[in-house]
Amino acid sequence: MDMHPPPKMLASLTITILMMIASSVPLASRAAVPEAQVRALLAWKASLDNQSQHALHSWGNTAAPCNWRGITCGTGVHRHQRRPVISGISLPEMRLGGTLESLNFSALRTLTHLDLSDNHIAGSIPPSMDVLGELRALLLQGNLITGSIPLGLGNLTKLRSLMLHENEVSGEIPRHIGNMIYLETLNLSGNHLVGHIPSEIGHLKHLVRLDLSNNNLSGSIPYSVLDLTKLTTLYLYRNQLSGHIPRELGHLVNLKDLALSYNTLIGSIPNSLGNLTKLTTLYLNVNQLSGQNPRELSRLLSLEILDLRSNMLKGSIPNCLGNLTKLTTLYLYHNQLSGHIPQGLGRLVSLEDLELSSNTLTGSIPNSIGKLTKLTTLHLYRNQLFGKIPQELGRLVNLEDLELSNNALTGSIPNSIGNLTKLTILFLSNNQISRHIPQELGRLVNLEDLEVSNNALTGSIPNSMGNLTKLTTLYLNFNRLSGHIPRELDYLENLEKLSFWYNTLTGSMPNSLGNLTKLTTLCLSQNQISGHIPQELGHLVNIEDLELRDNALTGSIPNSIGNLTKLTILYLDNNQLSGHIPRELGYLVNLLSLSLRNNSLTGPIPNSFGNLRHLYKLDFGQNQLSGQIS
Repeated sequence: MDMHPPPKMLASLTITILMMIASSVPLASRAAVPEAQVRALLAWKASLDNQSQHALHSWGNTAAPCNWRGITCGTGVHRHQRRPVISGISLPEMRLGGTLESLNFSALRTLTHLDLSDNHIAGSIPPSMDVLGELRALLLQGNLITGSIPLGLGNLTKLRSLMLHENEVSGEIPRHIGNMIYLETLNLSGNHLVGHIPSEIGHLKHLVRLDLSNNNLSGSIPYSVLDLTKLTTLYLYRNQLSGHIPRELGHLVNLKDLALSYNTLIGSIPNSLGNLTKLTTLYLNVNQLSGQNPRELSRLLSLEILDLRSNMLKGSIPNCLGNLTKLTTLYLYHNQLSGHIPQGLGRLVSLEDLELSSNTLTGSIPNSIGKLTKLTTLHLYRNQLFGKIPQELGRLVNLEDLELSNNALTGSIPNSIGNLTKLTILFLSNNQISRHIPQELGRLVNLEDLEVSNNALTGSIPNSMGNLTKLTTLYLNFNRLSGHIPRELDYLENLEKLSFWYNTLTGSMPNSLGNLTKLTTLCLSQNQISGHIPQELGHLVNIEDLELRDNALTGSIPNSIGNLTKLTILYLDNNQLSGHIPRELGYLVNLLSLSLRNNSLTGPIPNSFGNLRHLYKLDFGQNQLSGQIS
């Protein structure tokens, strides 16, 4: 289809443009911007800091202020004649430093737009600003403005947008704000406002976005807010609001984003929220809400984020939540939810983050969760889940964080977990998982934190763990693991915490453990490890906690341990160590707790121990030592 205008239309358009240009030339030549406006701008510039002088270097030619940076001009009427006037000041993100007090607003009554956002403007909002009766937009967000909101701002009745967020404004929200009946956007978030939300806010019938978050507002949500039927965004989070969520909130059928989190709201979630079918985000987290999750929430088919965490919600998770197929985030953790995890959650095929932890959920992990192939985070820890970890979890190939700790899960770690090659966190601790650690875990090459403590694992630690070169934490304590510590662990050069405490590991400590120079914790206590403590441990210069107690270690304590000057805990008790205590242990000036009890150590206690000024626990008992600490 030909979208070009016909020649006659072009000709007509050209004539019109020429006429407009011709008519503007004599205006420009006949009149200039009022001198008082030019003086007002230059006086304000002079009050600003040096950085601002540089940023506003174009403010100089008094004959052409309409060409100054950030200044726009319109046409006004002065003494029955039309002439150019300053209509807009737009200077966002210019690092301007100074105040508004020296800006003569009386000379700038023609302003329709004032944008000084994201600068370093300090001081208060001058009451003299109340003369700007033509102002449509006042954008002062992201500055250092202090003081209260002046009552006179209520005179700016033509305002469409008032943005004062991210400042240091204090005091109460003035009732006069209800006079700004044409406001479409009101953002006062990120200040220090106190008191109640004034009921007069309900007069702002044109309001589309209301954000009062991150203040210290108290009292209940006023019912007058429910008159704002054009609202698409209502943010009241991070205040001290109390009382119930008004059920009339369900009348705001144009809402897309509702956030009431981080308050002290009580009572149940009103069923009427199910009427807000345009909602894409619903944040009610971190309140004191009780009762059950209303089934009506399953009608919010546009919902992408549902966050109800950290409340006191009870009852089961409704199976019908599986209808919310656009959900990307579902947070129900830190509540008192019970019953089974519904199979219907397997229909949430867009879900990326599922967190149901810290409840009292029972039953098994539904295999339908294996259908949620976009999941990056799955948290089910601190519940009462039992049964096996389903093999279907191996289909969640985008998973980065899997936490199933503190349940009553049984069976083995499924081999299919080896498919989750994007995993960075795998927590399976405090369950009843048994059998061998699968070799396939060695395929999780992005893993940074692996914790499988307090289970019933048997067999040896697989050599394939040497592939996990990004690991910073490896906890396998309180299991029934046997065999040697694999030498391949010396590839884990990023390891910071290594704990195999309370297993039945045998053999000697590999010398190569000395290569793990980022270690801050090494705990091999309560095993059956034998042989000498390797001198190479002296390379672990970042170690703070070294625990080798309750083994069958022999030989002397290596003097190289004196290099470990960051040590705060050193436990070598209940072994078969012999020889003298090396005087180099006296170099460990940060030691808080030292136990060498129940070995076969001989000779004197080194005088150097007098340097250990921070020690609060020292135990040499059941050895054959002589002398005293001086």
